[in-house]
Amino acid sequence: MTTHFDKQQPHSESFTPFLQQSKAQRPRYRALFSYIQQRILSGELPTQSRLPSSRELAELLSLSRNTVKQVYEMLLAEGYIETRHGDGSYVSQQLSLNLPTEHHSPAPDAEAVRLSAKSRQLEQIRPLFHQHPQQLLLPAISALDQFPWQQWQRSVAHAGKQMKFSSGRNFMGEPALRSQIAAYLNATRGIRCDMQQVMICSGSQQGMQLAFSMLLNPGDKVLVEDPGFPGIDGAISNAGGIKVSVPIDRQGFDTDTVLHDSQDARLAFITPSRNFPLGFTLSLERRLQLLKWAREHGCCIIEDDYDSEFRFDGPPLTALQGLDGEHCVIYSGTFSRILHPSMRLAYLVLPPALVDPFNRMRGFMDGGLSSLPQLALADFMARGLFTSHLRRMRKLYKTRRSYLLQRIDETFSQQLVWEPSDGGMHGVFLLPPGNDDTAIAAQAVNEGLGIRPLSYYYDKQPPRSGLVIGFAGYNETQIDTGVARLKPILDSHLKSAL
Repeated sequence: MTTHFDKQQPHSESFTPFLQQSKAQRPRYRALFSYIQQRILSGELPTQSRLPSSRELAELLSLSRNTVKQVYEMLLAEGYIETRHGDGSYVSQQLSLNLPTEHHSPAPDAEAVRLSAKSRQLEQIRPLFHQHPQQLLLPAISALDQFPWQQWQRSVAHAGKQMKFSSGRNFMGEPALRSQIAAYLNATRGIRCDMQQVMICSGSQQGMQLAFSMLLNPGDKVLVEDPGFPGIDGAISNAGGIKVSVPIDRQGFDTDTVLHDSQDARLAFITPSRNFPLGFTLSLERRLQLLKWAREHGCCIIEDDYDSEFRFDGPPLTALQGLDGEHCVIYSGTFSRILHPSMRLAYLVLPPALVDPFNRMRGFMDGGLSSLPQLALADFMARGLFTSHLRRMRKLYKTRRSYLLQRIDETFSQQLVWEPSDGGMHGVFLLPPGNDDTAIAAQAVNEGLGIRPLSYYYDKQPPRSGLVIGFAGYNETQIDTGVARLKPILDSHLKSAL
């Protein structure tokens, strides 16, 4: 088959691919332009090849002549072809040094785009679970059917009107939302801050990426809980930090390790209100010890407060930041778990000395976030809808947890033992020794369950075998269905382990 155009013989077979694509959705002129463009770039249409006249090509393809002329004008404007007075259009000679030859084929050992060493390190990190909305008993899923959509839509409409007063260039976030967050945290979490210290992020992960990049030099040590949230591993690695796993017990983070074995650490990342996933709370004595360590060594603590609003056995605990830690603690909170997982809004409360440096970096990193969701959430909070929704969900989740515990006890007796926690959106249930929680969880996924293996969250410490089961986003019927699907899986594994 001829691989280039010719004035005397237009070679209709050369346009067979284009004619076969003629039913595509994009406009015909764009399709023809792309077809000729790709033939030139691939070398099938060599430089100095003559194109047929616009009339010839229009007749061949049953197109209007104006369409073909428009295509030629686009090719000329972008430098693919050149015109010769009285002699038609040719593939530009200027492309000859940069295009493959007519019969070019890529070398079989052609090297792919090379990734940085930092990006290749991510291959060694535990992969995160993919969440499927259809799965039952997923941890960290809120009650989506209880979200006040009508009130939220009113807030969104209000935000649309307010956008005309927003420049959208505040790297810290919309002042209206930052003001609401500061007031809420001062009233409910004992945090000492003003709105100038609040930075809005697109999610907790973005906040962590920013904090680690600002605070860590390559090789700096970061203290993390073990077990703990594995999503932090990638952020630490990306910043060049070295993760140091610290064991936890029922009093939380083992500060003896911090005070005696890891005094050269640069940063600590902890969940003092409720460890993820076990739910243990950092004791007051250890909180004060950790703050003393940070002050004496010039270190920083990142306090991840991912769902402390859902404490069922009393009001939310005072944040670590509020215990004289406003100068060494970065407090991190999120709305994704409280309100809706697709609401990618979170925040950092920064020590005063870090506000300006973080603000500068944020400007280089992404230039700030969209104003509309921020203004909508600010209105949602200002009208009291946020706190009223929290109260309702706290009551609902407590009821759903009680129901799950009842059904687990009735169905599995001593096969699953609850690890007590004062709140949260999931429960941890320990398996008898010798059972493979990873295999159980993998089989559960095949049955439409989002149950997680407890051992997955351990790093250096000997893992405990158990199941992490979500309850917040599921009504009694869904919990019944999930437990019923889990029973034959668990029975099978427990028998094989005997």
